[in-house]
Amino acid sequence: MAKDFPSPRPGPPRSGGTVLPGPNPRLRLGGRLWLGMVFSLACLVLALHDIDLSEAIATLRGTDRAWLAASLGLVALMVMAKGLRWRLILQPAVATAAGQAVPLGLGRLTSIWIAGASLNLALPAPRSGDLARAYLGGEASGLSKSLVLGTVATEKLFDMVMLAACFLGLLTVVVLPAELAQRQVSILGAALFVLVLAAVVVWQRQRLLQVARWLLRNLPARWRTPFLGMTERAMQGLEALRRPWLVALLVVWSAVIWFLMAAINNAVLVALGLPGSWVQSVFVLVVLTAGVAIPSSPGKVGVFQVLCRWSLGVFGVSASVGLAYGILLYLVAVVAQMLAGAVALLVESWRLRQSPGALSGLVQQADEALQDPARGQL
Repeated sequence: MAKDFPSPRPGPPRSGGTVLPGPNPRLRLGGRLWLGMVFSLACLVLALHDIDLSEAIATLRGTDRAWLAASLGLVALMVMAKGLRWRLILQPAVATAAGQAVPLGLGRLTSIWIAGASLNLALPAPRSGDLARAYLGGEASGLSKSLVLGTVATEKLFDMVMLAACFLGLLTVVVLPAELAQRQVSILGAALFVLVLAAVVVWQRQRLLQVARWLLRNLPARWRTPFLGMTERAMQGLEALRRPWLVALLVVWSAVIWFLMAAINNAVLVALGLPGSWVQSVFVLVVLTAGVAIPSSPGKVGVFQVLCRWSLGVFGVSASVGLAYGILLYLVAVVAQMLAGAVALLVESWRLRQSPGALSGLVQQADEALQDPARGQL
C-alpha cells in the first residue's frame, strides 16, 4: 500500500541540498486563529447589539425539554445518516481496491465522520476535519488517503447540490432579503460549475491525467511523480459518480439528511415556544451552511448566533428571541457534535495506537504534504 500522509512522528532531518526557509505553518495557523477570533468577536458584538437580555433569558428558561430531547435525537439520526452516505460513497472505492482494502462498518465510519466534523467546527484552519477523516479512514480501511479525500469531496458535492436545491425552493415560497437575492445568480452558477467540473473529472479522468502529465513535464520528478499520484488517487475517490443508480440513491439519501437538518432547526423553534415553520427552518439552514464556512474562531462562536438572529429577523422574530434561538441551536447542533466528536477522536486514536497529541499534529503535517507533495504522497 502506498504511503499517504507523513508519519505523525517527526523524522530525521533531510541531508543534502539547500532548503529555502518557507512560512512557518504554526505562524499561518496562529494568524488565521487571531483573525478568526477578531471576526467572531465583531459578530458577537453584532449579535448582542440592541438586545433585551431579560427577554432572551426568559425565552431560554421556557425551553420545552421534550422538544429539546427530540432535537438532540434528530442530531443523532443525522450523524448516522451522514455516516451511511459516506459508506455508500466508499463502497465502489473499496470494491476497486482488489482485496487490498477492508470494508468498514457503519459504526466505525460514523465515528470517523463525527471526529472529522468536530474538528471542522472546532479548528479555524480550513479542511482540518476533512484531512483528519482522510487519514483516519485510510488507516482504518487500507485505502489511499488521497482516495478517501476524494470520497469526502464527493460528499461535499452532494451537499452543494442540496444547498442549491433548497435555495431554489426558497425562491418559490418567500421573498428573499436583498443580501441573498443579489447573490442568487452567483450561488446557482457556482453549484452548476462544480457539477460540470465533477462530470468532466469523472468521465474524462484519463485525458485530464494526460493533460496534467504534459503540463508538468518540465518539473523535477520529485515533484511531478507524487503530485500526479495524489491526483490520480483523488480522482478514484469519485468512482461513485460513475454509477447512475448509486448517484440516484445518494441524491435521495442527501435529501433525507437535509430534511433531518431542517427538522432539527424546526424542533428548536418549537422548543422555544415559537410556531414551527419549515420555511424558516430551511432558510436558517441555508444561511448557516453558507455562513459558517467563513473561517472564524474555534467553535464558530458569534458567527453562528448573529446568523440565526438575522435569519429569524427576516420573518419578524425579535432580535432577543433570535439570539436565544441561536444559543439553543448552537448547543444542540454544534456543542453536541463537538463533544461526540471529541470522544470519537479519542476512540480512533486508541484504535490506531496513537496518542491524542500525535493526532493533533496530523492536520498540520497533512496540510504541509498538500503544500509540498515531495514530502510524502497522499
